[in-house]
Order: sequence, then structure tokens, then C-alpha cells
Amino acid sequence: MASPAFDSLNERMLLKLLEINPDMATMLGKHDPYDHHLPHGGVKRLQDNLKLLIDWTHEAEEISTEGGLSRDQQVSLEVLRMSLELQEFALYDYPLWRMYPDALEQPGWTIFTMLGREYAPLEDRMAGVSSRINQLPRYLSQFRERFKDAQAVRPWTGLSIETCDAYPAFLSSVKADFCGKISEDLHKELMENCDKSAEALESHRDWLSCLLESGTDEFAMGEEKLAKLLRIRGFDLTPSRILEIAEGYLADLTKERRAVAKRISPDGDERTVTETLRKDCRETFEMVLQETVDETRKAMRFIIGRNLASIDTGAALEIVETPEFLRPALPVAALMMPARFEELQSGAYLMTRPREAAEIRSLWNRSMIINTTVHEAYPGHFHQGVLSNTMPWMHQLSLMFVSSDTMTPSYETGEGWAHYCETMMYDEGFEATDDAAMAMLDAGIWRACRAIYDVKLHTGKATLEDMTELLARESNTTMSAARDDVMGFSRSPGYPLSYLIGKHLVYNLRDELMRSSSRGFNKKKFHDLLAKNGNLPFHLARRVILDDMTSAKAP
Repeated sequence: MASPAFDSLNERMLLKLLEINPDMATMLGKHDPYDHHLPHGGVKRLQDNLKLLIDWTHEAEEISTEGGLSRDQQVSLEVLRMSLELQEFALYDYPLWRMYPDALEQPGWTIFTMLGREYAPLEDRMAGVSSRINQLPRYLSQFRERFKDAQAVRPWTGLSIETCDAYPAFLSSVKADFCGKISEDLHKELMENCDKSAEALESHRDWLSCLLESGTDEFAMGEEKLAKLLRIRGFDLTPSRILEIAEGYLADLTKERRAVAKRISPDGDERTVTETLRKDCRETFEMVLQETVDETRKAMRFIIGRNLASIDTGAALEIVETPEFLRPALPVAALMMPARFEELQSGAYLMTRPREAAEIRSLWNRSMIINTTVHEAYPGHFHQGVLSNTMPWMHQLSLMFVSSDTMTPSYETGEGWAHYCETMMYDEGFEATDDAAMAMLDAGIWRACRAIYDVKLHTGKATLEDMTELLARESNTTMSAARDDVMGFSRSPGYPLSYLIGKHLVYNLRDELMRSSSRGFNKKKFHDLLAKNGNLPFHLARRVILDDMTSAKAP
């Protein structure tokens, strides 16, 4: 039996949360009146969020003392507590908001979402886009106030300059793409607002250049703080233990890749095999996009045919090129998740065009397309997003704060699921060739390196250059691709390790359930439960899955 008072509190607090964070509202699928507003660009937003979470938690704790919370509500309360701790950590322990000066990624991502999701008539959506672009100069001015008496991290400032340099082209494309598609008055207003923001970007770019000169190369939080962050997220693993696990996987995966290479080529030279596999690649990036569409459809049919998971065939996934202004943050690929409150569950699989045409072979050869599509689309992130949106919205509360303002939330369940899917689909027979195995193992090695550099960079035990060389050497990728990956993820402590450690935890849970099941292990039920609970930190998802899988009512 659920507590009506608890649900009423959460709905009331959601309205306050979205008032502070109208960009968050858009991402969740709440649009009126939020789509016309940008949040405060300075520290005020973070402080307001923290105060709200403190008040919210206090009231929720009082309601919980009266008893009567359902299991979902109890889980929601634990997510709320964790969200508060993460916000306090982000504001005081590791103030990323005073270290990473990218003001444009978040509003750009929000506007890109409005352009890509057909949740309302185009005229209405573009009115909101125009309003938000009009507010961008104000937002930038408030954002710059954060860095008074603060030193930005120099490498991250370089990323911010890249984003700023790409933004005028993004604004120009918005002006051009919608000419003749919206009313003349609205298009005139849109053009004026884009031009005004383009001018504001020039002074913002100058500010970033000054920030670069006075910046610092130091960003490590230290082992004690990293351990604290992991504890808040519910990990029972220390940084040193995570490093030990990752290095063990790296050794094992490297050995396995060597064995597969010998099956492909008599001499077993891995680099020669890798170069041969990369030749199986489309000539242009546009052809790569189309091949990804085909592989996505093929993966969905395979899952349904093998009864591996419950697929929502009404959901809509679009395969698109990553816009240039988002490229520094997304060096390879990402998934724009479906919105929790949208009736139509739609998303976008973003694929990043390589900096150099020759790198298409490295990043988007056929085997890599197969592996990445399984991870991002089916049955990975997009499927997980659609299914988890059927759960209480409170379960993804901590994920709502994902931005350059705050710390990485506990996303090891979502990334662990997607990384698990790569191996699971291969084991089930989807595109199960030696070529595909090499790509899968390369991806696994890449994720092991991410966990290693996550721990080493943020405990101060390695440099960006050291970890770039590690990733390029171990994963057989180019230095350029490795540099983009390490640099991009370096400003998200705790996120890079989520892939490998999440998969590690998923397999441990699956093995535990297989050993303890007296009636046989229900693979589809396990997959559905894991995907449905993919927004929860793993320690909470594990509790729910164990309860449902071992319930007497379980089929």
C-alpha cells in the first residue's frame, strides 16, 4: 500500500524543481511553460537545487516515520537521500562548477532536443527555441560570475573553447533550416535572437581565452574524495579495488583478443588483423549512418525472435549525426534518451563524425557499428530508457542533475546494462563472427582502460598524456580518438568506470541468481527487470531484482 502523502509531496516538489531547472523539464517531457526559459546561469541554480533537496528530504523523512511506504516509495526515498548527498558533494567537496567553464553544452543540448522531438507543432517548439536563444546572453553573463576568484582547468577550458567556436555555426543552421517552415514573424524574431547571441558568443570566447591563460592543469580530487563519491553512490568498492578489477579485466580481455586474432590470421598479429577488419567499412560517414539504421532494425528483430527482452515496437529511434557543438563532449556516440513524461517514447542515437576521414575505419567499421548499436540502441540504452520510463519518475531523480554543473550520478546500472548487452548478444548468436568478437573485445578493453584512467586521473596518479597513451596502445585505436575520449571523460569523475564495473556487477548478480534458482533461470525476466530498473544506482536495482526474481509469485 502506497502513501498518498509521499506521492503528493513529490509531485509538489517536482514543480519547484522544474521551475528552477526549466531545461530539465524539457528533457523530461514537461514543456509548458518551461520550453521558453533558460535557468539561472550562475551558482544560484545549484544553491536553489540544494535548498530544495534539503527541504524535500526533511519532509519525506517525516512522512516515512508514519509508515505505509510502498517498496517503490522506499526506493524513491533512498534515491532522494542520495541526490541530496551528491548535490552537497558537487557544491562543496569537488566544485566542478568552478572548474569546467563550458556554459554552452547544456542549453545547446536542450535546444537540440526541442528540434529533434516532435512533441508539439513546429511553430510552438520554435517559439520556445527562439526565446531560449534570446536568453543566452543573460545566461552566459551569469555563468561567468561563477569563476570570479576561481581557476578553471586549462584542458577543460580548451574543450569549452571548441564548443564556443562551433556554436555560431549551430545558430546559423537553426536560422537557415527553418526558413519557410515557420511563420515569417517568428523566423524574423529567431534570426534577430540568433544574431544577438552570436555577438554575445564573441565576448564569451574572449573571456574563455583569458581563463585559459590563467588556468591550472590540476583537477584530481584525491583518493579520499573519490572514495567518498563512490560511497555516496552505493559502491562497496574502493578506488584501489576498482583499479585492481579493471587491470585484471584488461589482462584477461587482451589475452582473449590475442586468441581470436590467431583464429582470424595464422600469424596472429593483432594490429594486422585489426587493420584488415577496418577495411570492412563504408566509404562515407553518411553511408555509415544508413548501415547503422539497418543494424538497429536487425538487432530489434533478433531480440524479439529469441525472446530475450520485451521490446516496445511503438518507440521511435532516430539515427543522427552529432551536432558540431556537442562533439567535444561526445567523441564517439551517445543516446538522447526518451523523455519520461512524453507519450511517444522517442530518442536519438548520436554518432560523431571523426575529425579525419581516415578515422572512419577505426571508429565506424562494420564490426564497431554492430557493437555500438547493440550498446546504444537495442537492447542497450534506448530500450532501457523506454522500459525504465514505465517506473516511478523519482527513480531517476539523481539522473536529472546530469550537466557540467554537477557530479556524475550513479549510472553504473545503465552503462553496465548496455555494456553487458554487447557480450550477451554475441553469446546469443547475434552477428557472432570472429570479426565481431574482435570489435567486442576492443570495446571491452576500451572500457577497462576507462576505469583505469578514471581512478588514476582523479587520484592524481597519472596525467592526461599517460592515459591517452594507455588507451591508444591497449585498444588499438588512434591517438586522436584516445585523446578525445580521455579528455572528454576526464571532467566526469566516476562516470568512465561505470561501464566496466557496472557490467561486472551485472554478471555477478546474474551468476548469483542462476546458482540460487531452483526452478530455472528466467533470462527474459532478468533482462526486463534490469532494464526497467536501469535508472537506479546498482545497489538499489540489485535489491529490487533479487526481490522480484526470487518472489514466490515469479513465473
